[in-house]
Amino acid sequence: MTVNYLNIIISKLGPYSKVNVISFILLGFCAGLPLPLIGATMSAHLMEAGINYTSIGLFALAGTPYALKFIWSPFVDTLKIPFLYKYLGKRKSWVFLMLIILFLIFLLISQFDPASSLFLLAVLVFFAAFFSATQDIALDAYRIELHQEKDLAAGIATYVFGYRIALIVSGAGALYLAEFFSWKIAFIVMSFCFLLGPLILLILPNIDEEKKNSNLKKSFIENFLNWIKSAVIEPFTEFIKRPQWLWILLFIALYKLGDALAGNMTTPFLLDIGFSKIDIANIVKVFGLLATLIGLFLGGLIVSNKGIMFALLIGGVFQMLSNFMFAALAYMNLNTYLLMATISIENISGGLGTAAFLAYLSKLTNTKYTATQFALLTSFMALARTQLSAPSGWMVEGIGWNNLLPFYNLEYLDWLCFFILTAFLAIPALLILGKAAK
Repeated sequence: MTVNYLNIIISKLGPYSKVNVISFILLGFCAGLPLPLIGATMSAHLMEAGINYTSIGLFALAGTPYALKFIWSPFVDTLKIPFLYKYLGKRKSWVFLMLIILFLIFLLISQFDPASSLFLLAVLVFFAAFFSATQDIALDAYRIELHQEKDLAAGIATYVFGYRIALIVSGAGALYLAEFFSWKIAFIVMSFCFLLGPLILLILPNIDEEKKNSNLKKSFIENFLNWIKSAVIEPFTEFIKRPQWLWILLFIALYKLGDALAGNMTTPFLLDIGFSKIDIANIVKVFGLLATLIGLFLGGLIVSNKGIMFALLIGGVFQMLSNFMFAALAYMNLNTYLLMATISIENISGGLGTAAFLAYLSKLTNTKYTATQFALLTSFMALARTQLSAPSGWMVEGIGWNNLLPFYNLEYLDWLCFFILTAFLAIPALLILGKAAK
C-alpha cells in the first residue's frame, strides 16, 4: 500500500521524477559555489587579513569572465577534451574537467595568506572565474541537449535550486567555517564540494554526436578556417537568418524589463518607507528565497504540461501584477504583512518567469551550436537588462511626480507612480510574444 502511494506521489511530480532532471540540483550546486567564493566570501577573507578597501574592490574585476564567456564559447562548443571525450562525450568531459580544475584551484587558494601573497591570490581568483564561466557554458549546453522540450524548465528549476543552495553554502556556510575553524579549513571544505559534480556526471547519459571525419585530409590552415566558419560565424549567421530574429531579440530585451527596473529599486524603496535592514533581511531574503524556489518549481510544471509560451504568458502577467503589489505597499507604507505578501508574489512570479524564459532561450538554440548560441543569448539578455534598467533611479526622483500630480497628497507618490509605470512596461513583451514564438 505504501509503495502504491509513493508511486502516485512520484507520478504527480511530472518531470521532477526523472533522474536526468533531479541530478541538476547537484550540478547547479557545483555551478553556484564559485560566485561567493570569489566575491563576498573572498572579500571577508581579505578584510580580515588587513587588505585595504581599494584592493578588495579591485578583486571584483575577477568576475569579468562571466560577462565575456560568449567569446570563447565556440571553443567549448566544438573542441573535444582528449581521453575524457572517449568516456564522457563532449559536454560532460568539459564539465568534468572544469570541476576538477576548480577543486584544485580552491584547494590551492586555501594555502595562501592574502597579506603575503595578494597578487598570486588575485591570479588564482581570476582563473577560478574563468574556469567557472567555462563550466557554465558546457553545463548549459549539456542541459539543453539532454532534456526534452517539456523538461527544459524543470531542468532549469532544479539547476537554479541547487545554485541557490550553493550561494548559501559557499557564502554563509564558508563564513561559519572560517569563524569556528579558520579560512584555510573553510576553503578546503568548499573545494571538496566541487567533487560532487564529477560523481553525478558518471551516472548521467552521454549526448550522441555525429562523427565527422571529412577534415582529416585537409591542411591545418584549411581546418582552422573551416573551424572559424562553423564554430564562430555560422552560429551568428544561422540565428539572424531566422524570419523573426529581430522580434526574438526585442522580446528577450523586454521580457524582464519591468521586473529589472523594480528590482533595482526594491531595497532603497523599502528603506525609504521605513523598513529596517533586519526586516529586509528576514522577509526579503528568507521569504524571497523560498518563494523563488516555489516559482521555479511551478514554472517547470507549467512548461511540462502547457508548453513554454503559455508559461511565458503566465509568468509575464504575474511579474506585472507583482509590481502593482509594490505600488500598493507604497500607498500603505509600513505594513509588514503586505510586505510579506508582496515579496512572496514578486519572487514566485520571478521564479516562474525565469524558468519559462530560460527554457525559451534554450529552445532557441540550434543543436549544432548549442553552447555558443545560448551563451550569446544569455549575454544579450544580461546586457539588455543592465542597460535598460539603469534609469530606474531617475524614474523615481527625476521625473518629478509630485509636480505632475500635485492634487494627490501622498507621502510616497514618487514610488507609487514608479511601480505603476514599471508594471505597464511589462506589457510590450506580452504583446510581441506571439511574434517571438514563431
